[in-house]
Formats: sequence, structure tokens, C-alpha cells
Amino acid sequence: MSGALDAVAGFFGYAVPWWAWILPGALAVAVLLRLFGVRAAGIAAAVLALVLVTRRAAQRGYDRALKEGERDVSKSLSAARSARDAAARRDGDARRLRDDDGFRRD
Repeated sequence: MSGALDAVAGFFGYAVPWWAWILPGALAVAVLLRLFGVRAAGIAAAVLALVLVTRRAAQRGYDRALKEGERDVSKSLSAARSARDAAARRDGDARRLRDDDGFRRD
């Protein structure tokens, strides 16, 4: 069951923008203000601010990691293409087919 909960938490943590949490949070602070007073609402507002800051930072880090991963994949693909092209140039010359490569095959 924790796998499903992790998926839901990941969705709400990264797919929902950080600013979308402002309205429900403000409503919760307003309810606490009405029911329990200024002190409870102030604490809830501080917690809301902390949650918003951490969500924003987590989403920025996640976006940065995705961009870094895409850049690494691009570099790897480029290196593989250049190695493949170099091998094709080296091995594509039919005149060098019977050249000695230095290994004895008796």
C-alpha cells in the first residue's frame, strides 16, 4: 500500500505547482482563525509559508535534475554517435581489410 501512497505523494508534491497550495492553505488558516483565534491562525500561516517554500525548492530541484539528466543523455548520445562514425570511417576502407592488426592467428 505504501507504493500507492508514495505515488500519490509524488504527484501532489511535484506535479501540482507550489502556488496551487496557496488557496487551500489560506482557507485552512481562515478556518483556524475563525475557530481557534489569532494565535492558531498565525502558527498555521507560518507552517503554510514553510510548506510553500519547501515545495518550491523541491520542485526547482526536481526540474534542475530533469534538465541535468537530459543534458547528460544528450552528451552520451553525442559521444556514441561520434564513436560510431569514427569506427565507420576506420573500418569502411576496403583496402585496409587485410592489414595486419598485430595479433597472431596461427
